[in-house]
Amino acid sequence: MESLDPETFGPLAAIAPESLVLLASNIGKRYLDLPDTSGTLIARISGSYNITHVVKLENAKLVIRVPATGWGSGLTQAAADAMESQVATIRLIRGKTTIPVPEIYALDTSVNNEIGAPYICMSFIPGNPVSEVWFDYSGTLPRDEFRLSILTSLSQTMAKFSCFAFDQMGSITKSGSDSTVIGPSYDWDEKEDGSLQVTTSGPYDSTSVFLRQNSIDGSSVNGNTWSKAAAKVLEVLLGCLPTPDSPSSFVLCPPDFDSQNVLVDDEGTVTGLIDWDLAQTMPRFVGYARYPGWITRDWDPLMYGWPKMTESEDSPETLEHYRAHYNTELGKAHKWQGDWKYTGKSHIFEAIWIAALHRLNRLEICRKFVQAVAGDNTDASDILYDIGTGRYKEEDWVTLKANLRRFIRED
Repeated sequence: MESLDPETFGPLAAIAPESLVLLASNIGKRYLDLPDTSGTLIARISGSYNITHVVKLENAKLVIRVPATGWGSGLTQAAADAMESQVATIRLIRGKTTIPVPEIYALDTSVNNEIGAPYICMSFIPGNPVSEVWFDYSGTLPRDEFRLSILTSLSQTMAKFSCFAFDQMGSITKSGSDSTVIGPSYDWDEKEDGSLQVTTSGPYDSTSVFLRQNSIDGSSVNGNTWSKAAAKVLEVLLGCLPTPDSPSSFVLCPPDFDSQNVLVDDEGTVTGLIDWDLAQTMPRFVGYARYPGWITRDWDPLMYGWPKMTESEDSPETLEHYRAHYNTELGKAHKWQGDWKYTGKSHIFEAIWIAALHRLNRLEICRKFVQAVAGDNTDASDILYDIGTGRYKEEDWVTLKANLRRFIRED
């Protein structure tokens, strides 16, 4: 069993295995008509914001997820609402599609239960996270064939999200047979003492309103030259994002579309999409038709370890190879229509989105864009420095803006 951070999880780290087994057994009897049998806690997996427990009963495996907000100051109405939204989202997906997400058996947002903490109990989905097999695959297929199989299967899975469209950006609070209610977006707020709370904002009627309220302005942060330069470049990049061509401009997609949350079998077939914490509707250009996060890493330079970490990072050329394959396979699944039009540039749109919402990543992403249009014979850092200090010539700025727009918008 994994050791857990006491600052983040507090008493949740000490939930007794016996209590978890008792809870699973009671849920099994109540909702699954399972016999009253003993069980065993076979896994406890610590995430940043949850503890996932896997309990094996005689005839089933149950997953009990306990949020890090399930104690102390984290026990708020917003945290409870976020859990209910997660359940509503998963049930909507299961009810409308064949996308492999867990079945929800029970939800309790209180501490009045067998484990003394809020929880979601769901079905166990077999498979290995892509994060564990992408580099360490030991199966019978050639590694590249296995990887391409994953991307093909995933593209077919993600295409099924095309049946969802929404008029607002926010979280799903209720979903009936005829209508879905969109409520506020939820986010984590990590306190200085290591504890966690849930915050709310929105819902939003447009992407521009969301970005205006959530994009962190770095133009005058401590008068920093680099922050000023990045803010000025980011303004140009944001102006290049696609504009919606229909009122229903928001879609569903996994909230963290990355390798640790995609499960696959030994043939590379997707068996499950997991971790739906803080799921919300998103603009189409960063929605379900975008590339999975592990093949866009080269466009978030602060998080990209190649070439120093070749054992756990793919080269830019390799990532481009996988993006081309995924783009083709998603195009086939979409019959070359709909939101597939965003896929080919989705790594670009995602990078702009990250730069807007995450100050720490912003400068390096903006440097990446400037370098892409400046060419190998020019150092993007010199350009950014001149922009930040006000020394960049106006005619050069006009040219740079035009080149950035052409780079992002070209077919």
